[in-house]
Amino acid sequence: MPATGFKLIATPLVVLGLASPMLVNCNLLPKDGAFGDLADAAGGCPEFESNDISRIRIQGGAAVEAKVKGFLRASADLRKLSLEMETGLIDSCAKLGADLGMPEAELTAQPKAGEGAKKVCEAVAAKVGSMIKANANAQITVQVEPPVCSTGLDYLTKCFDDCGSPIDPGDIKASCEGGKLSGKCEGKCDGACTASVDAECKGSCHASCSGKCDAGFKGTCSGKCSGKCDGKAASGKACAGVCDGKCDAGASGTCTGGCEGKCSGTCEIKASATCSGECTGGCSVEFKEPKCTGEFRPPHVDPSCQLSCAAKAQAHATCSPASVRVTAKGTTNTDVAKLVSALQVSLPEILKLQGEIGEHAIKTAEGVGRGAVDLTSAATSAGAKALVCIKSAGSAAVEATGSIKISVSASASVGGSVKSGS
Repeated sequence: MPATGFKLIATPLVVLGLASPMLVNCNLLPKDGAFGDLADAAGGCPEFESNDISRIRIQGGAAVEAKVKGFLRASADLRKLSLEMETGLIDSCAKLGADLGMPEAELTAQPKAGEGAKKVCEAVAAKVGSMIKANANAQITVQVEPPVCSTGLDYLTKCFDDCGSPIDPGDIKASCEGGKLSGKCEGKCDGACTASVDAECKGSCHASCSGKCDAGFKGTCSGKCSGKCDGKAASGKACAGVCDGKCDAGASGTCTGGCEGKCSGTCEIKASATCSGECTGGCSVEFKEPKCTGEFRPPHVDPSCQLSCAAKAQAHATCSPASVRVTAKGTTNTDVAKLVSALQVSLPEILKLQGEIGEHAIKTAEGVGRGAVDLTSAATSAGAKALVCIKSAGSAAVEATGSIKISVSASASVGGSVKSGS
């Protein structure tokens, strides 16, 4: 789900257009008919601030009400998402900094449009970078498998229904674009069966595999390594460094191929007739609790409804944790051991914002911005109260978009410090 910087920068400008005070200037609005609610509008939109959007009176009929309230709820979800992202990032960076012995004053901040996360994470990034440079003889390697995010289609289906664009159940299977459909399969699973495990695995281990890995391995190997050892060609020989390729025994690292041993994350088994976990691909019967890892775009849906529901669903997306493995070799000491241990614990939460979670958040902001544009025609009949609420939601979307951008950048600063310092 690529997202360009241009779109991210342009979105607040679009929303700000609707947030202009001119929209609620009494001189521009008729004083009767659909805009006879000026007295109510004069009190602002406390319902949006308290997330009590259902109480807002919208004129213009059911279709207009659905569009306006859909935008307001999407903006409220975006604001909540931006706050949760920043709060989580402050906590994760502070945890890493505390484990590295940083003073509490440098690790304390309140969420404030992304600036709190920026303060703490950039201070921690500087500390990580300085520790790596001070121990230049210790080669620290970080292997990362990004998280996979998905959206529950039961939630989306209800959203489309409430928005006035009900979905034909027959359209669900073909409407997951740029991703895969998954869910509980009570019949035959024709794709891959994935189960969260911390036990024996005979399949593709999407995390850390201990045992044998036949493809996509990276880590230490006490058996024979085929592929590369410390960047040099290796063909079935012992490797004292980092093995990249295959390991026939004693594997300890990430494995995207077949893992025979203990898997600390998710184990994916191909072509499983019965699946006790989550089936991805095809199911002989209808999926239970279906999810989509891409964008859910069913046909025959009102465009504004599509944007509003997609934005809200992305704000409610669930993501698997990032898989991170940190190793060090060469000249090591207690500082290096402390750094490796601290990164292993805190880096997964910090780096996940650079992957699909960050992309989901950016797409949420873009969707809210496009939804705001679609309201320009509907807003003329929605009433003065609706316009005031749109202004409040537009301002909130501007701030939330900026906060998300800063938070993602703060997350990247920590990951960058590990790469640039090594």
